[in-house]
Amino acid sequence: MAKKTRAGQWLVLGAAAAVGTVMTSQGVFASWVATSEATTGAVQAASVGLTHTDTNGTVFSSGVANLLPGDYLYRYANLVNTGALAQDFTAAVTGSGALAAAGGLQIAVDSCSTAWAGNGTCGGTLLPVAAIRDVAGSTDIALGQIAAGGSSYLRYKFMLSAGASQATFQGTTGTVKVTVNGSTPVSGGRDRTGG
Repeated sequence: MAKKTRAGQWLVLGAAAAVGTVMTSQGVFASWVATSEATTGAVQAASVGLTHTDTNGTVFSSGVANLLPGDYLYRYANLVNTGALAQDFTAAVTGSGALAAAGGLQIAVDSCSTAWAGNGTCGGTLLPVAAIRDVAGSTDIALGQIAAGGSSYLRYKFMLSAGASQATFQGTTGTVKVTVNGSTPVSGGRDRTGG
């Protein structure tokens, strides 16, 4: 049996101690971590919308025959802002058919501060929105700003021009389309830090 020398024992013991120190030191020193979270309140994108519905028993799609120069008809509609923000509304007016050419069909728009009565009278304040103009080449009609959830009570007057030429318009037909658009009076890019 070989005898170990003291120096050899110390060498083995020293090596074992060094390995133990390395192994122990890996588990002794650890970093501490602190965490904090912040979550915003609910954020929501704006919504816009509208309804434009016939009222007073008038229907936009109902036609009229045998118009003579100066004859007119009314169509009533409620314009409601169904969005979450105020909106500015416009009506784009377009015509089709020979009767909608320049000097033929015309349009004017009024509103009432209250709903129009069944007989077509305004029980509130009558407000002219757009004076009579040819459908052909008509620019957009500004219908005004309506608050969220608010309404505008509109009356459209369609008329065969008092000066309509018999040679040009006799026996012709035409249609008028009114397209209502709403847009927010302010655009994006605003600082909403405060709400």
